[in-house]
Amino acid sequence: MKGKLVSHAKLQYYRHNYCLVCMTGMLGCRWHRYKQSTRDSRKRDLFWFSLFCLTFLYIIFYFYFWLIVKNSFDDLNWHMFGLLRTWVPWYRIILGLTCAVFAYFIIVMCLVLCHVLHGHQLYIHPVHIAVILFSLLGCVAITVAVELMWRSEWTLVLLSLRITGPFLQIGAVVLMTLMTWVISLQWFKLSHWALKLLWLTVYVAVMIGLYISPYFINSPCVTHADNLPSKPLVLAHRGASEILPENTLMAYEFAYQDGAYGVESDVQISLDCVPFILHDKSLERTTNIKDVFPDRVNDDPSSFNMSDLKTLNAGSWFIQNDPFWTAGDLTDAQRKQVANQTLPTLEELARLGRNYSVLMFDLLAPPQSHPCFKLSVNYTIQALTRAGFPLQNVWWLQTTFNNSRPTGVTVVGEYYNPVSSLRKANMSIVNVQYTELTDDQIEEYQASNISINMWTVNSEWMYSLCWCMGISSVTADSCHTLRHVQAPIWHLVPSSYLILWVTVDVLSAVIVITVFIVQRIRLYGTSFSPETISLNSAARSAQGHRSRNMKEKLLYNMTDGDLVEEVEARAAGHGGVVNQPASSYSMASINNDPYSSRYHNGNTFPDSKYEVE
Repeated sequence: MKGKLVSHAKLQYYRHNYCLVCMTGMLGCRWHRYKQSTRDSRKRDLFWFSLFCLTFLYIIFYFYFWLIVKNSFDDLNWHMFGLLRTWVPWYRIILGLTCAVFAYFIIVMCLVLCHVLHGHQLYIHPVHIAVILFSLLGCVAITVAVELMWRSEWTLVLLSLRITGPFLQIGAVVLMTLMTWVISLQWFKLSHWALKLLWLTVYVAVMIGLYISPYFINSPCVTHADNLPSKPLVLAHRGASEILPENTLMAYEFAYQDGAYGVESDVQISLDCVPFILHDKSLERTTNIKDVFPDRVNDDPSSFNMSDLKTLNAGSWFIQNDPFWTAGDLTDAQRKQVANQTLPTLEELARLGRNYSVLMFDLLAPPQSHPCFKLSVNYTIQALTRAGFPLQNVWWLQTTFNNSRPTGVTVVGEYYNPVSSLRKANMSIVNVQYTELTDDQIEEYQASNISINMWTVNSEWMYSLCWCMGISSVTADSCHTLRHVQAPIWHLVPSSYLILWVTVDVLSAVIVITVFIVQRIRLYGTSFSPETISLNSAARSAQGHRSRNMKEKLLYNMTDGDLVEEVEARAAGHGGVVNQPASSYSMASINNDPYSSRYHNGNTFPDSKYEVE
């Protein structure tokens, strides 16, 4: 047909590289082979990659953070309940979201590393950029929220490093050693000596920091076996409250029968002067007061008679909310028994535990207008005496209101007080949260034979830390699991840990040096001269420049169908990437090309812009 060009060139077949297509498609949405590029990454690509790395480190930290604070996640849930007046499993939701985002960032990081290894342009699609920005803002918001509402958990994370630090250091060294192949490859590709010096300095500084970091990790679990302290005793926090509703006789009975050293509770005084067991200054969280007394939901528990309190159900909330994810493990008989629990009196609890060891409680002050305010201590002692509970086994937490100190009981100090003050008050036990004491204060108490009870300890790693630190006893929701721990989760003598530390560091250093040598030989051969390296760098730069110009020239002035056909033909045998060196083309080949008329039809290209050999 007249006017149409007919090509007799032999057809070339494109060999599909599906892995390459998936790699570029998932990161930059470049699913078509003619969109793939091995050109150098642009400055904005490097900026987004840097922001991605920063956010990834942030996500890694919070992934670790939420795993560690599982020790006290119940505090977060109930704190939010107090603010919103409705139950939501906040920890479970946040942990799930963090795991999902963490997995997403791992996938993206793998795609980025594949791009680097294959020499492709590091183009990140705007959708990924939006997720990165949203994740970064979310991490900042969570940081502010934790600082305002849950600041004690920063201390918990620092404490966790005394257990996990040695293994995190080994993991970090192994990871950086594995990354050396990619890092060294990119370092050798740098053409400017100043950039090479800068990034080499940064890399060496990071590796040296990782190598010597164990020197700054003070883990009490690195000690001789003879110096390992005795196992801490376990007190059940409000009973076995992780598997049964807190402050119920069922929870206390299970804790005693399971072998807990004692139980911890909170005592309040009813309007008719009966001491009863309840932690909150409201009945809303752990009873069905909304159904029984809907107009008194926010009233102080001490404004109720004991007969009214006994009409409330204190167990059904546990099955409905499942705060510790354990309600599903209850049998039908146990669920029926849980659903019939009521608020116990102190006398009932003392009668249940009089044959066991310790009962620790805090007497919460009723309002001063309460008829039993002045005699609340006396009513409490009378209830214990009627139950036949030995007063010397009562650990009476020091109260904050001005009632006379009871006689015959073991008075326990709260918060940190100097040894001299404890001696003056005739106290030999302190009950503190894990964030309240420093190592020096713990050593001060131990040297003076002051026993330390630490609350609230629910994780095995935290229990192991308390064990190695020499803590006498702990208060735990998970008493049923901690009591059966037979040894700290790990323990090494100093010489063994030193051998492990030095071995890992030396092996890493040897591998790093070897990888750099191998990469240098791969790229430049066995002979070394600065001129050769400089010429090779210049040649790679010029070749990339000419190949990009050739690619643009081939795509210019073509219809969409012709464009794809031509690019496929040029790309055949090159992995789907149009990046053929410019030296493989010649003006003669262009003139003999079926499409050459298009380049000589008034649409020639200036040589100053397109350098074609």
